[in-house]
Amino acid sequence: MYLYFFFISFSLVGYGFLVGKLLNIKSSSIGIYGILGITFSCIFSFLTSLFFIHSVFFNLFFWIVGLTFVFIFSKKIENLKSEIISFFIVFFILTIFITVGKNHDDFPYYHFPYTVFLTEFSHPIGFGQFNNGFRSPSSIFFLSSMFYLPVIGVYLFHISSALILGFSNLVLINFIFNKKYFNESSYINFLSLVSFVFINIFFYRLAEHGTDRSGMILTILCLILFIYLINCKQNYENLDLMKFLIIVICFVSTIKPFYLINLPILFLFLFYRNTVNFFLKLFFSKTFFYCILLLIFTIFFTFINSGCLVYPATFLCFENFSWSFKDHEINQVNIWFELWSKGGANPNYIVENRLDYIANFNWLTNWVEIYFFNKVSDYLAGLFVMIFIIFLSFYTKQKNEVYEVKFILVYFFIFLLFCEWFLNHPSLRYGGYHLIALMAFIPLSIYLSKFKFIFQDFVKRAFLIVTVTLLIFILRNGIRLNDEFVKYDYNPLINTNYKFIGGDKNFHLRYNKKFKKFKTEYPWFNFLGKKIYITTLNN
Repeated sequence: MYLYFFFISFSLVGYGFLVGKLLNIKSSSIGIYGILGITFSCIFSFLTSLFFIHSVFFNLFFWIVGLTFVFIFSKKIENLKSEIISFFIVFFILTIFITVGKNHDDFPYYHFPYTVFLTEFSHPIGFGQFNNGFRSPSSIFFLSSMFYLPVIGVYLFHISSALILGFSNLVLINFIFNKKYFNESSYINFLSLVSFVFINIFFYRLAEHGTDRSGMILTILCLILFIYLINCKQNYENLDLMKFLIIVICFVSTIKPFYLINLPILFLFLFYRNTVNFFLKLFFSKTFFYCILLLIFTIFFTFINSGCLVYPATFLCFENFSWSFKDHEINQVNIWFELWSKGGANPNYIVENRLDYIANFNWLTNWVEIYFFNKVSDYLAGLFVMIFIIFLSFYTKQKNEVYEVKFILVYFFIFLLFCEWFLNHPSLRYGGYHLIALMAFIPLSIYLSKFKFIFQDFVKRAFLIVTVTLLIFILRNGIRLNDEFVKYDYNPLINTNYKFIGGDKNFHLRYNKKFKKFKTEYPWFNFLGKKIYITTLNN
């Protein structure tokens, strides 16, 4: 498993180099190329899943090709040696992160079944008939299907979160210790530092990631870049960062439907004199079409699974297709999601009158009682302690000259997202974690940048904080592994393969058997020489 983990990681960097070459994006960070490689792999998986089974040899060939691009393009990276050292340190630490006995609670329900389906069949129409979780597929599932490889089989389907965390960490480390940023806008170094600490301490457990936290991590990264770009003088190096930012924002929208709400932030570039020209240049560029491709594939697969362009937005759903769902069914799903996030339902309890409960603020008292205490309150307490420690680590009586930082507009945008989150789905996993953190981190970082430091002094303190953070990450995962040994008799020294806690090991076979039966009873049509089956199990 660990050899494959490094093999895939390097291959993703290779595909990132390829994307950089095609879109003319240059960077000194392996992390940026790694994330670009993830976006390319998702597009490739989207496209090929219609026509091919993602078999072990199909996938192995794909990753071998990606590895060759590493050797072709790697010499173009500045400070290659230091970047490779950082890569190995970060990804070596992540080996304890991917060693799990229990995955996310939704893993056996729909993450694993959807992913393994792509390794056994080419994608049908109407796949959402099998499972509510299949109706709005995540790009993470398509990426994970490419990890079906010889010997290890299905036991790499959980590493997508680790890859996103690893490459994001490399980007943040590059920002933290970037002297150019420190001389021009040191608040970016501070914001990257507090974000690095937050991500690795609060998101240390893979079994809690699912698809939500990957989107949050990348959104934090994007907002750091956005604040940097609107405050610095624009040059062609920053045009590369803008291209990367736009691609990542679009990619985040493919992870989960509610991340589509992040897209409008791109148009805030139009309100700043130093970004508007560069942003307008990117319209109808190769980068623009690359992003459109990501969004089109996401909308396409959502549509052929559920009959909706965005599920479960009823106004974007169509009832007149054989695999579509009725509006009242979709409304029930909307009600259920809102009810769950507002504390009206849990595995052991459901309120009687669901519509009355979620209306207005009828839910607030119960939500405060059963969710704010102790889930949100514990999170806020932990966040306060982290901020206080970092503040003390950099506090000094000497101050720099005050310089203006443009952040009000982006801060207002984050606040609007926070209001939407609180009013409609106030569960931390649905956006609360990163929105609350960013509302604290941005002013904190700007304030810390006013303290007078030479770069070498900052590096020493930041290096100590990064080191302590990584040690805490290792320690907490070590404690977690010990707990899994006690609860599940999971011994990573004997077998690194995870157990399907929360579902039968053959849980996915119910969909497999249904589909095999259904193929003999329901229609198909020819698309470019390929049989595309139409699932209509509800009829």
